Amino acid sequence: MSKTTVLITGANSGIGLETARAIAAQGHRTLMLCRNPERAAAACDQIRVTVPNADLQVINGDLAQQASVRAAAAAVNATTDRLDVLVNNAGIHTRTVERTSEDHDVFLATNHLGPFLLTELLRPLVTATPSARIVNVASHAHRFAKTVDLDHLDTPTSYGPMGFRRYGETKLMNILWTDELARRLDGTGVTANSLHPGGVQSNLGNPSPWQRLVIKPFMLTAEQGARTSVFLATDQSVTGITGGYWAKCKRVDEKRSTAARDSTLAADLWIACEELTGG
Repeated sequence: MSKTTVLITGANSGIGLETARAIAAQGHRTLMLCRNPERAAAACDQIRVTVPNADLQVINGDLAQQASVRAAAAAVNATTDRLDVLVNNAGIHTRTVERTSEDHDVFLATNHLGPFLLTELLRPLVTATPSARIVNVASHAHRFAKTVDLDHLDTPTSYGPMGFRRYGETKLMNILWTDELARRLDGTGVTANSLHPGGVQSNLGNPSPWQRLVIKPFMLTAEQGARTSVFLATDQSVTGITGGYWAKCKRVDEKRSTAARDSTLAADLWIACEELTGG
């Protein structure tokens, strides 16, 4: 791709950092949406060690807080007149039921409502950019969830063992949302795809030292985990391809669960998310 403007959420660590590094290394303007300004600045310094001429800019924003998401979107719109790629990467994994200061479930707010709202606020900018792309980081962990309970979307009473069920629910939401987004973007030239990054060494879920020691030999590095995000964001071979689920830089729709193929659930989820974000 020729030089583009790319926005990556959660770009100060892990997969997000390595996605930003790889995209900046290709010469693209890279906007890094991060919750913590100090960590974001440190991430920029880290990228410039290996990419001295990186074109980087930090956008402050906390996806768990809708007011912050709206401010971040306004900052993006004030910063650029084009957005070629939006990579919704940021996410959390927690074990105890929590509410945000805006009284939303923290898992739902961070992993799904925040990216949903950000994308909608930036959609005019994206659709005004020829052949733009939206890339949503989901996970094979979506198979931990049998469905999405729309009646209790924002009011879970339990996250399940180690938080995996609720994490899986939010990743299932990501896939369903991406499919509905691709359908709604049909005819605009904008594509939307979701992906599984692989099992990556990170602090997601706050693993204990012994867990890190046991699982590390079987996990990908953050750089390896970022490869499919970078591929979908920049590779010419996926131009015009939309509505897919990807892993290891290949389309793997057969890896979706039955629930992740439910177009009716996807449409109903969209309406519920609009209501929860004031759409």
